[in-house]
Amino acid sequence: MLSDLFDRLLCAVCNQWAWWWEVSNTKDELARAVLTGSILIVAIFWYRWAFVRSSKGIGSHPVPPGPRGLPIIGYLPFLSTNLHEQFTELAHQYGPIYKLWLGQKLCVVLNSPSLAKEVVRDQDKVFSNRDPPVSALVATYGGLDIAWAPHGSYWRAMRKVFVRDMMSNSSLEATYNLRKDEVSKAIREVHSKIGTPVNIAEITFLTEMDVVMNMLWGSTVDFQVDHGVRTEFRAVISKIVELLATPNLSDFFPVLKRFDIQGVAREMERLHVWVDRILDSIIDARMKMSTVEIAEAFNKKGKKDFLQILLELKGAGRDWSNNDSGTNKGIVDGNFFFLTTQLRFVARVTFRFQLIPMPLFFPCIRKFV
Repeated sequence: MLSDLFDRLLCAVCNQWAWWWEVSNTKDELARAVLTGSILIVAIFWYRWAFVRSSKGIGSHPVPPGPRGLPIIGYLPFLSTNLHEQFTELAHQYGPIYKLWLGQKLCVVLNSPSLAKEVVRDQDKVFSNRDPPVSALVATYGGLDIAWAPHGSYWRAMRKVFVRDMMSNSSLEATYNLRKDEVSKAIREVHSKIGTPVNIAEITFLTEMDVVMNMLWGSTVDFQVDHGVRTEFRAVISKIVELLATPNLSDFFPVLKRFDIQGVAREMERLHVWVDRILDSIIDARMKMSTVEIAEAFNKKGKKDFLQILLELKGAGRDWSNNDSGTNKGIVDGNFFFLTTQLRFVARVTFRFQLIPMPLFFPCIRKFV
């Protein structure tokens, strides 16, 4: 957690500070004195500025009360592992709405149903924009996905496409037989391995991904790859989700973003390139297909997939972004993880309904799905 991270950083700083004070020649003693005085002056001015800022609010807007924390790092060192319990305790002290400085980021905590209702429903347009972490920006081409894109015409256009063409009742009903067949195939696979160890989590994930890929671009692209690549794909997706949830100093101290101290951006970029390679091949294969081939595939399936919808929107002149060369790739890749999460939920619901007549399987699989 963040406390452990700051403990390691504090230990490193103390070690460097001890080494600095071991210097004994006169020239370095003078430099040491100047540096020490400069640090004290900067710390004093920073603390005074932070105190004035916390008491008067950001600019001309007042902010609610809250714990002061420490200069520069704010309340980060005091965060516990059970944040919900800690935030509830702070609410008893500071009221239903209070602030926390996490590094250089001001966070406001709501602990009241009425305030939550006002934020997420009454004033949802005001609070709809999010502050994406560095890892999310890397994974979504700078925030092109529907989860992190700022509220505006671009976001509204994406949401309209998703609601109308991807998550509508008609679209989900059209893929019900597909989902049912994939679940039945997974059940038969488990049944064929009676007496041997079975990785239910892996089978569930691969089944979900088959369903999701078919809904995204399965009409005309054969995504059936060997088991090793699919297993690696699962590991990559899991690692990406882990990086998105990893506390990153660059998120709390934007000035450190260029240094990438924890290596989160570099690792996410490496995984992003791996996923890009797969998505590039899928998009290129679709764009090389003739109109007749695409029409035959759609007639066979009975509906268009998500990739074709995006390509047709671009062909119709829809202005998705300022970069035409990477528009489709950015939208598909940027929203891949968002759509995967939504569609995997649909696949899991299908799992539950299909497994209800099989009580021997259901209790075992329920904890994984």
